Amino acid sequence: MVVTKLWYLPGAIDPILQKNGWDSLNLLRAPLEESVKKSRNHGWRNDRALFQETADLVGSIDLSPGWYQQGHGPANFHPKVSRLLKSGRECNGARQWVNEMSEFHALLSGTLAVIHPWMYSSGREALIHLEMEAKQCEDVDMASILPSWNSIYNSVSIMVNRATPYHTDVNGREPWLDMQSHMLVTVGDYPPLDFIIPTLNLQFRYNPGTVIAMLGSALEHGVGHTNGNRACLAYYMWHNVHQLVGVQLCPPPNLTDLEPLINVNS
Repeated sequence: MVVTKLWYLPGAIDPILQKNGWDSLNLLRAPLEESVKKSRNHGWRNDRALFQETADLVGSIDLSPGWYQQGHGPANFHPKVSRLLKSGRECNGARQWVNEMSEFHALLSGTLAVIHPWMYSSGREALIHLEMEAKQCEDVDMASILPSWNSIYNSVSIMVNRATPYHTDVNGREPWLDMQSHMLVTVGDYPPLDFIIPTLNLQFRYNPGTVIAMLGSALEHGVGHTNGNRACLAYYMWHNVHQLVGVQLCPPPNLTDLEPLINVNS
């Protein structure tokens, strides 16, 4: 069996959706700017040195309709909505951003259904069960955001005008093409830039509209500084959330999953 650990999809997002994706970030201006101000308490991902000094918009935030907060695992706690998506915080723009990105997220979810149908099915099943869990626990925050969450992934990291030093996602689980491993999408208007995987001596042109789906726990990767404006949206699934709702780990992605598609187009 040939296991697929990386998909490189240049030009996967059309220019109109790219523009919509970039423009929607203005809804998140306040929490993005706040994330940089609090950089000392949030590790290297919000290190000021990684952000473009002259950019009008910078920052790095995370959104999820249901995940475990640090130190609050499945044994004793239930997943919670990420802070920026909680009810009563509508003024920060996060819930409006989720609504604005509905078409964008539908495209990415459809992409996952093609490249890794087993993971797509697992993600969909987990979100359905999570919504049932929210109703049973009377979690108003989760029950109100899940119907608007049009991504098959249960979390997204939004990084605006930020370089990413070489790293692996150490909490990754080998069977998943999520974070984890993840799906990375880049949008904006910026000069040529490369996505680098140093351990394999690979570099891919990382133009706006590119989608990279990869096993981030196995492949060290990074992206340098650039001029212009660029945002990376990183989508991922949390195994412990799937574990809570009884969704099994899916098989690793392999080329045989694509045989029906290949046969249709041959």
